[in-house]
Amino acid sequence: MDLNIEFLTNLHKELLQDMYFDYEENDTPFIDIVTIMGGLFYYEQQTKKARKNIRLIIPVFHVSIWENNRDILEQLIDWLIEEPVYLQFQPIDVEVMFPSFCLPNNHAVTLFLDDLDSIVGVEKNNCSTFPIASDYIRLINKGNEREKKEKLAAFLRENVSDSGEIIALNSGIYKKVTKKSSAVRNCLLVSIAAAKTHFNNGNNIYVYKNSKINRDVTIDSNVLLKSTHPKTFKLLNDLYTSLNLNLTIQTPILHKPFHMVINEMPKEYKLQIKNTVDCVRIKGRGKTSIALPCGICLPCLQRKITLAASNNEVYDTLYEYDYGQKIADLKKEEDKQILIENLHLLEATIDYLEHNFSELASEEKSVATDFIFAYHQFKEKY
Repeated sequence: MDLNIEFLTNLHKELLQDMYFDYEENDTPFIDIVTIMGGLFYYEQQTKKARKNIRLIIPVFHVSIWENNRDILEQLIDWLIEEPVYLQFQPIDVEVMFPSFCLPNNHAVTLFLDDLDSIVGVEKNNCSTFPIASDYIRLINKGNEREKKEKLAAFLRENVSDSGEIIALNSGIYKKVTKKSSAVRNCLLVSIAAAKTHFNNGNNIYVYKNSKINRDVTIDSNVLLKSTHPKTFKLLNDLYTSLNLNLTIQTPILHKPFHMVINEMPKEYKLQIKNTVDCVRIKGRGKTSIALPCGICLPCLQRKITLAASNNEVYDTLYEYDYGQKIADLKKEEDKQILIENLHLLEATIDYLEHNFSELASEEKSVATDFIFAYHQFKEKY
């Protein structure tokens, strides 16, 4: 895609569809962040051949603000994208922009990404000592089965107050956002939630994500995935603080052992677990498509590990290859090879974490301890 000025100038209108926003002077930095993160996301998707150079021209409302805060923004970009990219800012004429016609409310905003973590988020919002009245921005998992998506939508609607909003990010532009999960994508979603929060007259975004072990840790030595790394959220919060924007990204379960978080949920929330899907193979088409989550791809295995460690397998979805699947019993040679490779990768990850544990940072040790425990529980049971 050609990241031209016209496309980027109007990108926020597409990304903030069905939300109220305006172009008052104190409001435009929130829109600028959406544009910057959206531009970075599309830049990341381009092939190296399509990137004519490492310069990305971003249209913003106040160039001086971004020049004054370039250092903190570049710290975030250098962390997110492991290759050089230089931002150049170009001013937008605010007088040619028109506000949306939606109405704001006074709620906080929570991301709902059709996954296990999101169900935890709804439970935490509703069942905490001080319940949180929240709107929800929902990015639908396109790989999820239609029936499951409808059940998740009904569950979410039942748990939102009468005055609360659920905004489904459904336009064509989100097809790329759904397909490609990355740290930049998560920052884009957070920036959209931040804009919605600000125009709601609120100052808290709730991101219910749990820090996860990088499945390629044995290759690149990054222990935690950047998309849910504590540093990612710290740098984002630092950016909003540096801009003097009264907004905080709250990550209540980021550091908690996830199998314990699942165990804390009441049964009525656990019953929604089966309506989420993590499988990467169910998203395939044609000969590669399958009717059920496969149960042998890495995301399926990691999901099984978490639920087995918390003794909550009974709430899980049906799989093509269920818990306890033996390699010798697989009839398809391709599936047998997939399972063997993924089990070897998990073993290598555990071996790396155990042998390098003393050298890990404190937040890495916490996540590694949980992952090692959960894996051994799963291995012992199955």
